[in-house]
Amino acid sequence: MQARLSAQWFDGVSAQAQSCELGWQDGTLLMWVPDATEPRRYASRLVVWPERSRHGLRQLLLPDGAVVSLPDSSAWDSWAEAAGIAQPLAARWAMSWRGVALALVLLVATVLAAWRWAIPWGAQELAGWVPESVQISIGERVMRDLEQRGWLLPSELSREARQGIDDAVAQMVRKAYRDTPAPRYQLHIYKAPRWLGPNAFALPSGDIVVTDALVTLLQSDGDSVSSALLGVVAHELGHVRERHGLRLVFEAGAVGVLAGWWIGDYSAVLAGAPALAVQAGYSRGHERDADAHALRVMKDAGIDPRAMLQFFQALKEAVPERDGDATAFGLATHPVDSERMRFFEDGAR
Repeated sequence: MQARLSAQWFDGVSAQAQSCELGWQDGTLLMWVPDATEPRRYASRLVVWPERSRHGLRQLLLPDGAVVSLPDSSAWDSWAEAAGIAQPLAARWAMSWRGVALALVLLVATVLAAWRWAIPWGAQELAGWVPESVQISIGERVMRDLEQRGWLLPSELSREARQGIDDAVAQMVRKAYRDTPAPRYQLHIYKAPRWLGPNAFALPSGDIVVTDALVTLLQSDGDSVSSALLGVVAHELGHVRERHGLRLVFEAGAVGVLAGWWIGDYSAVLAGAPALAVQAGYSRGHERDADAHALRVMKDAGIDPRAMLQFFQALKEAVPERDGDATAFGLATHPVDSERMRFFEDGAR
């Protein structure tokens, strides 16, 4: 039998501590308490054993609700080790710097794997389940929010110019989607702040926003609609078709969105969408998918895909501080401009 160890016993009825002694025999905890002729016996599996730590007293939780307190932690550790009472794996890891280091490496690897594969996959699956009514609500909320912030102002282009662009886009969509259903879209042309510049973006609802600055930048053929501008709209249609905007929102708030999807509350999606709409940074895969969609639409509509070269060249001249061939640091960024230009040039052949 293991040597006895002095401790304090709280019976769960009185707050008064009582002296007791602990013993160990064949996997059973023995406890001698005052006025008892025989020790109390507790099977090891029914006792909640204290985890080893560098500071503080030890406490045992007994199945009858009593608590045993051991003020001398070093004496308990020595007694428990001699009795062969094993510490939980987590406690042993916490007391070992190698275990802590390994746990940290595993945690970082798990987080990176989830960010790289699990979250994008989950976002893609969830995006397919979002009802169209929710997508429309997101679009309406984002548009209202951007207008209230003054980021989207009434266009200064003439009504005829805006109507011409709208008609040209509709014609492109009709030709490109002769045999397949076209994605739901609504084209909007706005004047935007200088910091937004020549730009275009798509919302999950299918609302596509084009800025006056982008139209002015690409409209070099008089009153005709630039093929490069149509290519940009086709690119944004690709984001709509593949639901990249929804997937981006889901990835940004993965936990909240998963919970919302489970209980049917999409408030997390609606709350996060406006902040991501203008500053959205799609992944390289999303951008390549949208470029591939734009290439198919332009070819099916009889538009030379090399018109997109004009877009990248004009953008470089209009925004010289933008380095389109600089690869941003991080797990997701746009493909470099030179790669995208080669893609459209090769696709035209």
